[in-house]
Amino acid sequence: MICLYYVTLRCNDTCEFCQFWQNSDHQNIRESDKEEILPKLREIRRRGAKQLSVTGGEPLLREDLPEILKAAKELGFAVDLTTNCILYPERAKALKGLVNTLYFSLDYPIAEEHDRSRGLACFNTVLRSIRLARELGEKPVIFYTLTRDSVRYLPEMVEIAEKLGVPIFINPVYDLRGLQGFEEETLTYIRYFFKRPNVILNLAALELIKRGGNDPVWPRCRAKETVITLMPDGQQGDPCFFNPGGKQGGEAVCSGCTRWPYMLPSFAKGLDHYYFLNLYSNWYQDRKENVS
Repeated sequence: MICLYYVTLRCNDTCEFCQFWQNSDHQNIRESDKEEILPKLREIRRRGAKQLSVTGGEPLLREDLPEILKAAKELGFAVDLTTNCILYPERAKALKGLVNTLYFSLDYPIAEEHDRSRGLACFNTVLRSIRLARELGEKPVIFYTLTRDSVRYLPEMVEIAEKLGVPIFINPVYDLRGLQGFEEETLTYIRYFFKRPNVILNLAALELIKRGGNDPVWPRCRAKETVITLMPDGQQGDPCFFNPGGKQGGEAVCSGCTRWPYMLPSFAKGLDHYYFLNLYSNWYQDRKENVS
């Protein structure tokens, strides 16, 4: 079981594929302080969650983030964190040793394209952050949000990750109509990069895209069984952030869903082709890491 922790919904970026920054309600939601959140983390750890995935919004906007991460590590969580890197250079030393894996968002291999997609100039900051994290002994991974536009730069993105000496996690976009979804030929093209030594790619995700995402009639989502969603105010979003209080995988909002923070863990439940593709993808990824 994974705990997906939205430490804040505030963001200092204006990504073209993200709806968070466009929602004014997200900017005003109350955020629990450390004293409030620690009992929640202890409870979630007792329930069996081993991994804490810290996300947002932009997590580094939380001034008390290092304290929260330190407490999570002391509770035995394996912690990963996703950031746009805008604040990472100034906060890197405070975060050192508190995160198992750092996911640094990079969408294009060209500064002008990445900065256009993000709404401000941050391409060079991402590259600087990757180099700084490696110098500090951290484990940075490029978090590459793949859209119908950015897929044309897939070879260059893999190459830039190789030059920087870091893995690249291919994350097909799931929220913006018009930039998500790929033709079968494109999926075949993406799948070609699966065996590259520095590429992290889940074949079950590509299969779900091919089949049009989650079907509310026969839901593939297992969010309620595999993910605990923790909101900034300490409340739990059940079964997921996007469908609080609803039926797991069976609501209108669930139609065509490919929201990977929930769907990837869901593939570990249920003996079907998604289960075995996910199992193979994880095994092959472990094999690549052991070889390297």
